[in-house]
Amino acid sequence: MAWPYIAPAAIMSLALVALPLVGLVAFSLFDWNLTRPGTTRFLGLGNYAAILQDTAFWRALATTAIFVVESVALQMFAGVGIALLFSHALPGMGVIRTLFLTPMMIAPIFAGMIWRLCLSDDFGAVKFILQLFGWAQPPLWLADPTFALHTVVVINSWQWIPFVVLFVLAGLQIIPRELYEAAYLDGASRFRAFVSITLPLLSPILVTVLIFRTIDAVKVFDVIYATTGGGPGDSTETISYLVYQQATNFFNLGYGSAIAVIMLFIVAALALLLVALSTRGAGPGQNS
Repeated sequence: MAWPYIAPAAIMSLALVALPLVGLVAFSLFDWNLTRPGTTRFLGLGNYAAILQDTAFWRALATTAIFVVESVALQMFAGVGIALLFSHALPGMGVIRTLFLTPMMIAPIFAGMIWRLCLSDDFGAVKFILQLFGWAQPPLWLADPTFALHTVVVINSWQWIPFVVLFVLAGLQIIPRELYEAAYLDGASRFRAFVSITLPLLSPILVTVLIFRTIDAVKVFDVIYATTGGGPGDSTETISYLVYQQATNFFNLGYGSAIAVIMLFIVAALALLLVALSTRGAGPGQNS
């Protein structure tokens, strides 16, 4: 008889999630451009067919895939390594941990603006420091198509590596120290203890963090908007930024909505795949 208590929250959740989603799908079925008032017409799946033939979409999808792979890999590897360093009880470690988590507290668009100033070719701090060390002409980090996407990956990772560190540190705190002591008594090296004890016991947390970071990377927008604006050219134009371009620059709401629906399915498919892999990884062995 809990329905009277659950119903208000369920109705609110339905209104906040389902209604916008239904509206998005409905918009995607129309040729709706704000620059052509009165010409809206039903296309059915016409927008989706056009997207599949749109080279800009496939280019943005490839850019998104590169961004996801690079940023998630960098954040996971660096996050685990830094968490292992921070897990040692050293003087002042509490202050260091707190300061290290600061980037995660900054709004992504503000973080992007800070880094855009730091990487400026005219007065950027990064160029000044590199020149002090003898690099006379550093690359145009955000203005060169060769470096722009990878630079945005580093900026995004700078902000979200602390997220990984926070979760991994929490996981490390609950691993019994007796397991390591027994392993060292048996002659295990630190690397062997990490592979045989730390990684298996951290795997549920690592998979959870991997899911969060992958989904967030797929829909990245704000850091790209603040640093490169999708450029130079279209070298950093991701799926999310393509949706923004279609909706706000070209006022093509129907086409932009269709791209957003496709992105939604991509995110959902990735989340389901990662959850399925994590469930399979847990396997009968952990349940027994």
